[in-house]
Amino acid sequence: MPKSRILVVDDEPDVVTLIERALTAEQFEVLSAYDGISALDLAETERPDLILLDIMMPMMSGYEVCEQLKTNPNTKGIPVVCLSSAHTADARARSLQVGAVTLVLKPFTSAELVAQIQRHLPAQEQPTS
Repeated sequence: MPKSRILVVDDEPDVVTLIERALTAEQFEVLSAYDGISALDLAETERPDLILLDIMMPMMSGYEVCEQLKTNPNTKGIPVVCLSSAHTADARARSLQVGAVTLVLKPFTSAELVAQIQRHLPAQEQPTS
């Protein structure tokens, strides 16, 4: 069975590296983007199985990226898990309003992140570990 492909989008390279390591250890294939424009391009061309999307990014917020993903017929079916350090009900509500399947609060553990990914991947796409 092929590995599930996860697109990680965060403007902080250290965060991307930490997530990449955790997901690679769990047998996921990881794609990375550091801004919204690159994320939209990669989502369109690579068609990941799931997207981990930081909310607070310069120039284009994660909310804007998610809205664009969900209005594009080629990417609207990709589950988006938003990541944010904003521990507010508004952040969770807005994430869901723009089409995300859930919001994971930073800081998070690798186990928590992997559990959310596995929960939202289509069943046939989950790696066995």
